[in-house]
Amino acid sequence: MLLGGCAPTTVGVTSRASDYTGKPTRMYVLGTTGMGWNSDFSAAFAAKFREVTRQCGVESAYDEISGLELDSTALTGRMRTFGADTVLTIANGGGVVNASGGRLSIDYGTTLTDVRQNRAVWKGKYTFSRGGTIIPIEERAAVLAIDITNSLKKDRFLTGCAQIALGQNGRLDPAAVPHVAAGGGNGPAGSTNTITSARPARPVSAPAGPTTAATLRDLQDLLPPK
Repeated sequence: MLLGGCAPTTVGVTSRASDYTGKPTRMYVLGTTGMGWNSDFSAAFAAKFREVTRQCGVESAYDEISGLELDSTALTGRMRTFGADTVLTIANGGGVVNASGGRLSIDYGTTLTDVRQNRAVWKGKYTFSRGGTIIPIEERAAVLAIDITNSLKKDRFLTGCAQIALGQNGRLDPAAVPHVAAGGGNGPAGSTNTITSARPARPVSAPAGPTTAATLRDLQDLLPPK
């Protein structure tokens, strides 16, 4: 694994439904446990994603699944309570693992679904690297949140806000990195630089090595029915 303070640029490709004219106002983000890394990563991602979408006038909430859920009632209930008009699913898989089992990169697949129309209106694929081990995992999570929200801005789902440029070597200013309390945990609604999730429980820790993550099909199956 890289030991320095450099981080490869995320490679992303997206497509938008050409006939879609809607604009998200309340976006429910659904990922997998730890997003393939760990709970600190998913907590920091959620906090940064919410911070950026708020700058664009869109409220967002983050939730995650393990892929072992047998009943989606609780999840769909949280989506409805939040009042989601769009659901962004983020599935992870593939990528590169070193000989000792440490992750070097993960491939992410994203789908934005319009709840009322019950159809996918945007998709993305991203190759995301861990970068040098000297870089805090929370910083890399914030970068992924910026990468995805920059794509949503480019494709006109998040409007009225400029894309965010990363610093030298793909780094972020420390002041721009969410500071998640030790042990994770959810901050109150409206708090700054803390994770805000639609559920009270903190994300479950994920091992550093390869895991069997929920698939995009698992995530899509948990979307609210019409």
